[in-house]
Amino acid sequence: MPKPSAINREAESSHRAESTGFPWSALIGPLCILILMASVWSGRDRLAFRDVSHFYTPLYQHVGERCAERPLSYFWTAMWNPLDQTGMPLAGETTTAVYYPIRHLVYSLPLPGNEPRVAQGTSNELPEKLPADASLALAVYVTLHLILASLAAFWAARRLGCEPASFVVASLIYPLSGSVLFLATNPPFLVGAAWLPLALVPLLDPSRGGWKWPTVALAMMVLGGDPQTALHVGLLVGLWWLLQLAWAVWKQEAWQRSLAGLIRLLGVAVGSAVLAAPQIAASLSWAGHSGRVWSPQEASQSFAFSVAPWRWFELAMPSVFGSPWPVNHRWDRPLFLGGEVNPIDALWTPSLYVGLSTLILVAIGLRRSDREQFRGWGVWGFVLLTSSLAAMGWYGPWHAPYQWLINWMPGYEAFRYPAKWLPLGALALAILAAKGSQVLWQHGGKLESRMQRVFQRRAASIAAVGILGGLLSSLCVWYAMDSMEAAPADRVWGPFQVDQAWLSWLRSIGHVLAVAMIANLVLVAGLFRSRPQVMRWGWVTLVACDLLLAHWNLVPTINRNAEHVAWQELGHTASEAEGGTRWIRTAEGGEYPAEWTTMPDRQRLLAMEVHDRRRWYGRWHLVQDEAVFNSIVSIRPWAIDQFWTATRQQSSPVDWQRTAAWLGVGGSRSPRGQTHVWPTQTLRLHRRDQVMLDRQSPWSKRVEMASEHGDQADAIVVRVAALSAGRTGETFVSRRVYQDGGWRAELHSQNSSLNPFPVPVFAADGIGQGVWCPPGEWTIRWIYQPPWHRGSVVVWVLGWLVMGMVSVGSIRRGRDWSPF
Repeated sequence: MPKPSAINREAESSHRAESTGFPWSALIGPLCILILMASVWSGRDRLAFRDVSHFYTPLYQHVGERCAERPLSYFWTAMWNPLDQTGMPLAGETTTAVYYPIRHLVYSLPLPGNEPRVAQGTSNELPEKLPADASLALAVYVTLHLILASLAAFWAARRLGCEPASFVVASLIYPLSGSVLFLATNPPFLVGAAWLPLALVPLLDPSRGGWKWPTVALAMMVLGGDPQTALHVGLLVGLWWLLQLAWAVWKQEAWQRSLAGLIRLLGVAVGSAVLAAPQIAASLSWAGHSGRVWSPQEASQSFAFSVAPWRWFELAMPSVFGSPWPVNHRWDRPLFLGGEVNPIDALWTPSLYVGLSTLILVAIGLRRSDREQFRGWGVWGFVLLTSSLAAMGWYGPWHAPYQWLINWMPGYEAFRYPAKWLPLGALALAILAAKGSQVLWQHGGKLESRMQRVFQRRAASIAAVGILGGLLSSLCVWYAMDSMEAAPADRVWGPFQVDQAWLSWLRSIGHVLAVAMIANLVLVAGLFRSRPQVMRWGWVTLVACDLLLAHWNLVPTINRNAEHVAWQELGHTASEAEGGTRWIRTAEGGEYPAEWTTMPDRQRLLAMEVHDRRRWYGRWHLVQDEAVFNSIVSIRPWAIDQFWTATRQQSSPVDWQRTAAWLGVGGSRSPRGQTHVWPTQTLRLHRRDQVMLDRQSPWSKRVEMASEHGDQADAIVVRVAALSAGRTGETFVSRRVYQDGGWRAELHSQNSSLNPFPVPVFAADGIGQGVWCPPGEWTIRWIYQPPWHRGSVVVWVLGWLVMGMVSVGSIRRGRDWSPF
C-alpha cells in the first residue's frame, strides 16, 4: 500500500487572487443545467417517468400542503398521513423530506400547484380538467439540486488545489454525468448526490480539520430522504482511514493523523445525527414496523438494479446500448440476458456516460511519470474502485463487496439497489479529471515535444486503427442485433425495434469520433501553438458540449398541454362514494392496455403517464385527497405484507368485497377509472369474549374470516398486553387506522360532570387500532403524539442554533467556511 496521500495543493497560488471574491466561472455549470432543464422549470413540460412522476410529484405536493396548514409549527406536532395504506406517519417514510429546509422553501414559493386547493368535486370522479399538481415546484426542486451538485463539485476541486479552469471541469462532469443527472427521476437520491462532495471531500482531507460542511451535508442528506448515501460516505471514509492506520502501524510510521481522521468522522456523524434528529427518530420508529426489515428479502430484491460488467462501456460511449423507451430498443439485455429481465438487471439509469473528454483527462493525469508530485490520486482511485465494485452488486466477484454489507451490517439489506453507489464513482471521476486537466495545463510544455513526435509518426496509424475498430465493432453489433428479431416485447414499450437500436449505436459511434477529433484539435491549438488559454477554455467548452449533447434527452419529460388534451379524451365515470371512503386499486383487465405490447409508439410515455394518473398509480390519489389501501409507499408495514402473503396462499377463492370491507375499504377502482362502492363500518365494537390473541388467529385464519364475514366478523385479534388491559364489562372499540405506537386517546363522557381521561391505544388485527371503553356513552378523541417526537425536535433546534453560533464565530475570526 502506498504512503498516506495528502490532498493536492500545488496550484493554490494559481488561483489565490480569486479567493477574495466570487469566482464567476462557478456559474458555467449551473448555466448549462438551466439550459438542459429549461423546458421543465419554464413550465412547458413536466418531469415524467418513474418515481419523480407518480410518486414524488403528488407526495411532495401533499407534504407541502400539510406543512402550509401550520406554517409556524408544522414540525412541532407530528403529522399523520391517513391517505396511504391504513395510515402511516408522514415523516416515518423517510423520503417525504418533511423536515428538509430546501423542500420546505421551494414548496412555499408562489408557484402554480403550490396554492391551497379546493375540493376536486365528487370523490373518485374524473374531473373535466387535469387536477392541479405541483410539477413546476418539483422541477425547480430538481434543478436546484443539480445546480447544488455543480457548485459542490466546483468547491471540491478548488479545495483540492486545482486551478480555476479545472474547477469548471469538475462542476460540469459531476452533475451532467449519466449516473447523477438521471437521478432527476428519483429526487431523494439526487439530494444525496448534490450534498455528496461537501460531505466526502473534507472528510478525506487530512490537511484541514474541516467538520462543519460534512456535518451539515450529511444531515441534509438524511433530511432530504437519502440516509443511504450518508451511510456510504461514512463507510468509505471509515474504511480509508482504517487502511491508512493499519499501514502506518505496520510501517512503524506516524499513525496519529489516521486516528484523527477516524475521530473526526465519529464527531461529524454525531453532529449530523443531532441536526437530523426528528427525521432519524421518525425513521427508526417506523422501521420497526417495516416489511423490508421483518420480511425476508430474496436475492432478486436485495441485488435489484445491479450494474452489469458490460455496462461500463457506457462510461465512454453515450447510449451505446440504446434505451427501453419511448420505444423498445435497448439491445444489451436481450443480447446478454435473453428472455424476461430479472430485477437484478433492471435499469437504475440508462446511461453511465461521464464524457469521453473526461476519460481523456483522467488518462493524461494517470500517465504522468512524475505524478508523485501530484498527490491525492490514491484516495480517489480507492473511492472509484470501491464504489464501482459495490454498484455491481450481483455481478461483483462472489457478489462482493455488496454481499459483505448485507452479511455484516444489520439492516443494510433493507436499503437495496447496489446502483445507488454510482454517484460516488461519478464524483471520483470528476475529481480525477480535474486533476488530470491540471496536469495537462501546468505541464503542457513538457508534453509538447512528445506529442509532436506521436502526431508526426503515428497519427495515420492511430486514425486507421480507430476507423478499423469502429467498422469491426459496428459489424459485430449489427450481427448481434440481427439475431435479436425475436427479442421479447415489453408490456409498456412494445416490441423490440432493431432499426432504432442500430441508429442509437451509430449515433454513439459518431459522437465518440467527433469528441475525439475535437479533443485532438484543442490539444494541437493549445500545445503546438503555445496558447494555454485556448487549451484550457477550449477543453471546458468541449466537456460542456460533450455532456450536453449526449444527455440532451436523458431526463424524460412530457408536454403539459399534450397531457391536458390526452386527459380530456378519457371517458368519465362518476360514483356515489361518500367522503372519506378508502379505496383499493384493482388490476382487472391488466395494468396496461394489451395492445401496447404489440404496437410501438413514440408518444407511449405520455400515454403511460396519463394512464397511471387515472388509475391512481403510486401516489396520484394524494392530489385528489383520496385514501388508497394498496398504494405504493417507500416503507410498507410488515402486517400488510403478511396480509398479502396470506391472501396469495388461500386455497379457496377470496371474497374481495367482504375482505376489503374488513380492511376498512369501501370502494374499488380499476385501471380504466371505473369504480364500485359498498358500505363499511367506521368503528367496530367487540365484547371481551370476542377479543382473541394474535397467536390464536394466524393471518390465514383472519383472511378466511374476513372473506366470510367482512366487517361483521365477530372476533378481533390483539396482543397479550391489549387483552390483559381490558376489564369485565368493557367493550373493545376499534377502527382501521394503523397503530405505530404514537397514537393515544381520551374518553369524553356525555355526562358533563366527568372530566376526560386518557386511555391507551392498542394494535388490533395488525392493521388497525382500538381502545377499551367502559359501559356508558363516550366520545373517543384520537390523538397522534409519538413520545419521541418533541424531544427530538428540541435536540434538532438546539443543534442548529449551536451550529449557527459556531459558524458566526468562525466568520468573525476570519475562518470563513463558505464554499467560495
